[in-house]
Amino acid sequence: MRETAFIEQNQQKWQEFEQLLEGKVSDPEKLNELFVHVTDDLSFARTFYPNRSVRVYLNDLAQRIFSNIYKNKKSRRSAFVAFWLEDLPKLIHESRIELRLALFVFSLSMAVGMLSSWAEPDFVRSILSDSYVSMTEENIESGDPMAVYKEAGEFNMFLGITLNNIFVAFITFVLGLFFGVGSIGALIFNGVMVGAFQYFFIEKGLFQSSFLTICMHGAVEISSIVVAGGAGLTLGRGLAFPGTLSRERSVQLAARRGMSLMLGIVPLFIFAGFVESYVTRHTETPDWLRAVFIAVCFGFMLFYFAFNPWWKARKGHFNQEEDVRLTPDAERRVDFTQVKTSGSLFTDAFIFIKKSIGMVSLAALAGSMIYCCGAYLLAEVPAAEVIVEIQDGWPLTALRIAPDFFKNPGSQWVFPFAVVAMSIVVFAAQQLVSRWRNKSPDGYEDAEQPAPSETFGSLLLSLLKTMIAMAVLSLLLLLPGAVAYFLMLPIFPVVFLWTHIMTYEKKGLFTGIARTTELLSEQFGQIAGAFSMLNLCGIMALLIFDAGVLSHLLNIIAINFNFSPAGGAAFSAIGYTFMVVFAHLVILALGVAASSLGYFSAMEAKEAFFLKQRLEMIGKRARIRGLEREA
Repeated sequence: MRETAFIEQNQQKWQEFEQLLEGKVSDPEKLNELFVHVTDDLSFARTFYPNRSVRVYLNDLAQRIFSNIYKNKKSRRSAFVAFWLEDLPKLIHESRIELRLALFVFSLSMAVGMLSSWAEPDFVRSILSDSYVSMTEENIESGDPMAVYKEAGEFNMFLGITLNNIFVAFITFVLGLFFGVGSIGALIFNGVMVGAFQYFFIEKGLFQSSFLTICMHGAVEISSIVVAGGAGLTLGRGLAFPGTLSRERSVQLAARRGMSLMLGIVPLFIFAGFVESYVTRHTETPDWLRAVFIAVCFGFMLFYFAFNPWWKARKGHFNQEEDVRLTPDAERRVDFTQVKTSGSLFTDAFIFIKKSIGMVSLAALAGSMIYCCGAYLLAEVPAAEVIVEIQDGWPLTALRIAPDFFKNPGSQWVFPFAVVAMSIVVFAAQQLVSRWRNKSPDGYEDAEQPAPSETFGSLLLSLLKTMIAMAVLSLLLLLPGAVAYFLMLPIFPVVFLWTHIMTYEKKGLFTGIARTTELLSEQFGQIAGAFSMLNLCGIMALLIFDAGVLSHLLNIIAINFNFSPAGGAAFSAIGYTFMVVFAHLVILALGVAASSLGYFSAMEAKEAFFLKQRLEMIGKRARIRGLEREA
């Protein structure tokens, strides 16, 4: 084709592209379409008109599209806004059947709770406990039925209620792994409890007062629990009815939808916790004002979770293409050349742990052995007394005693050995990610990002730097439990990224901090979001792992080996600690993987290394319209 004919054939299309770019296009789908068309034309031009002005023109046009994709700061903010305005309503619409079923189950359970309380007066005590009912009756007699909302300090109450509500919601969600039956059971339990609680005040002639007080925060809180149940049913449906997908892929897609729904209601739980702690306690507020507030809360929940998705779907705002375009048997691999969202980093971390579970388990095993040997062999008290809380068999012991792994009066050596155990796993996970990256095909030639060579001395130095960083990080875990967990979410991924940069780029401690700050300006939200979701998944895994069964199992093993009472107690304590530390370290590896994978995403967002490689390679291969030309 002659150059003039080529220009005439595509001139109108290129002019339309320029007009769109001048209009500051921010739609990623449209920009992607522009990039594909322009690079195809540029490839053709570089092949047949390498020394003509049309090649220069198309190269400039491709660079302008690149600038819109990677340099437009507004597009990252708009992606956050789009999640709440478009993505989440679409997910709600797609999960409408599960959400309606969750609402029906919860409402029916409330009715059952109220009817049961009416038929059997002692039913309330069996659901709410004798102590709580007795305390409430005392408050009623003293003339302040809602005194329970005024006893604790505002801030402490806010932290406790918010964490508890989020925890209950994620329990409801993760129980969907039992084919949705677990989520239904959680909805029934919570619904019956709310119904019995409300009927208790109806029976005392305090319906109006109790309703206005409870629904101040309950309008959002209870509605969010229902949404969590719907997310759990979405997860269960993906497991039970995979359709044409493999069960593994179906669960992955359902879990992604469910986690997005859960992410959407976390701010609502924070709001409900704030209202319950700071506003609900003011029962002297006029009834009409409280009624208006409740109506606004219910109105918002109905609008956002019912009317808005229905209206958008009716108007055709939702793209009907599903994210099941990947075939069920397609091999999942991590693309190190793309800028990733939190969801993509979350998925990539699980792909990493799946492919590297053997090496990660060996590192966690080594860390657990080193920790237990140091903490127990050098302890000043008998082994059974080092971590005394495990004797009660209370669920979630593994989380409750986590601070004791770093600071324990029974053994002054727990801190350094905990640092060593963490460092081994962090270093191993980052080395695996780095080597995985260096061996990973990027889909085009000569686009390999150079990585520093590794020697024994450099590896030893990297491990030492990791240990220093982990020592600094572990100091946070010496703080009170709630404070430590809140600091984990923003600070842990930052430190993990810092250690990865020191290992991968061979930076020093302080130059690594500067480099970390530079990269986090592009991807902090994505990395922290992925780490937060993985941390919540880890909590759910520990809940299943440590449901009061583990300590009993160890006691049974100790009995079968005919240990003495002291020996059996020591075996149970050491065995429990070993398995709990092992589980924590594997979960830690997930978070480290997300931060390390986020490094490559941040690199691409900051420096666009691979996109520039694509642009430079356009036309170097013999291609016609993206197809290899025969020699």
